[in-house]
Amino acid sequence: MKKILAVALSCSLLIACSDDTKKENALKNEIINMHEKLMNNDEALMKNKMKLDTLLTQKKDTAAVKPLISKATAADDAMEQWMSKFQPDMTGKSHTEVMTYYTDQKKQIIAVDSQINAAIKESGQYLSTHKLK
Repeated sequence: MKKILAVALSCSLLIACSDDTKKENALKNEIINMHEKLMNNDEALMKNKMKLDTLLTQKKDTAAVKPLISKATAADDAMEQWMSKFQPDMTGKSHTEVMTYYTDQKKQIIAVDSQINAAIKESGQYLSTHKLK
């Protein structure tokens, strides 16, 4: 009876560990997928920033262009900072530590995503009213 109980307990632990690993990997993959999408958005942001820089060199509406460039730069910097600090390898960490870290990273990447999307939208709206040669 003790052997059966020990085997059942061992199986339960293996299943629980496997379940924890699946949850960790799912959250990590979600963050990585968000990052990939964000990289495409960051590229669009940099294109808008280059157009704004062109308007600035042409001395066109600098009072409106400078804040848009600042927002684009800040959003891009936020992305760079997040990427430099993100550590996907959680070897040796407990399930709780991993989930806490990944949950925090997900919140951070969502905030960066919002910042980049807002900068793209605002700069895009402005640029749609200006024709660049």
